[in-house]
Amino acid sequence: QLLHDQVGVVAFGPYKPLFMQTLSRARTAHQGLPSLPPLQGHPHRNWKDAGARGGLPAVGVRLAELIARLQACYQLTTAGKFEEALERFRSVLLSVPLLVVDNKQEIAEAQQLVGICREYMVGLSMEVERKRLPKDTLEQQKRTCEMAAYFTHCSLQPVHMMLVLRTALNLFFKLKNFKTAATFARRLIELGPKPDVGQQVR
Repeated sequence: QLLHDQVGVVAFGPYKPLFMQTLSRARTAHQGLPSLPPLQGHPHRNWKDAGARGGLPAVGVRLAELIARLQACYQLTTAGKFEEALERFRSVLLSVPLLVVDNKQEIAEAQQLVGICREYMVGLSMEVERKRLPKDTLEQQKRTCEMAAYFTHCSLQPVHMMLVLRTALNLFFKLKNFKTAATFARRLIELGPKPDVGQQVR
């Protein structure tokens, strides 16, 4: 109910593995007497001042862990492994609502994480679909160029935006749409690419 009211979750199927993982992380089992089942324990994250009734369950998902996973997603994107990166971004995005944050700075960082994942998921979804499209006719090639152009409007890291702009630039140049290609070239130069890339674009 909280996930629905606070972040608008309506399909909980993708959350089931995360719920089970959270449950597993929030309890322990240790051996008691021989031939008896293990004893279950439920650690508290506020064990120092929990008292008899104020205990809160331990949480295995940390903001620092999600940021580290985000860096791994960036590396996959740089390497061109878009489908794998898309799944990793989706996993990070689903994990954000399960975070426990302690201050406003962490809230802001979590919200920023949501925005980053959203932009990359939209862009990578279009790029994966673009690569699957046929390119036999002129109309199909135009559609491919359109999707490449849409990708350039996502908010990405500069290193990834340069890759996206180069792809769109090359596609539009091949179709002899020089005006739009020049727009991508100007945006690419503004990002400060390597000298050889900048010279090639000019």
